[in-house]
Amino acid sequence: MRGRRATHAARSLATLGMTLDFDSVQRVRARIARAQQLAAIRFRDAFAAGALPPVAHLRIQAAALIECAEGVKLDGEIAYDVIGDIVTPYVERGRPVYPYFEVARTPSAIFEYWLIISEIESSTSWKMTRVIASSEEYAEALNRVQSPQIVRALVASFLPDVDIRPDGTAMLEATVYARAGEERIERRTLLLDVMNELHFHGRELIAEGRGGVRG
Repeated sequence: MRGRRATHAARSLATLGMTLDFDSVQRVRARIARAQQLAAIRFRDAFAAGALPPVAHLRIQAAALIECAEGVKLDGEIAYDVIGDIVTPYVERGRPVYPYFEVARTPSAIFEYWLIISEIESSTSWKMTRVIASSEEYAEALNRVQSPQIVRALVASFLPDVDIRPDGTAMLEATVYARAGEERIERRTLLLDVMNELHFHGRELIAEGRGGVRG
């Protein structure tokens, strides 16, 4: 069936848990940044050529993100429905986009897919979320928060962890600084199912803000 192409490369393997090193995180970030730069150039050129629909920038960015990705492919093209303030991505209207992706069952690809699908879904909360992968980035996030309250003083690592399972599912842990609603620095756990949909699985609070954000 078209759209049911989620990969299961880990099916015959034992569970594989791995922490991405900082260089791997930076390479993923560089690909995301390169895609965003490419999308900006393409949007500018398309805009100069004539009028564009309201979500043209989202479609152009989605295509660039997938083009620049490693280990993430899409069967089709991302389009968007807009109803009021709700923007919904699709490949075939009325169906979730996730099964149309092919995601290599490697830690780097799973981490990159999370960032890509978050950008494609373009939620307000994601726009106010930043991934933390080092103690320096953690310190920078704390410095932006007025009157931070430290909940967990000792953190062994801020790097993403990926636990790949024999059935093709995977668990992703990543540290984020979120400013939607209450300010929080937290360790999030997400479950990637066999159809490539990510489900929120839990969070561990590291710090929270009480006095707003600096600049």
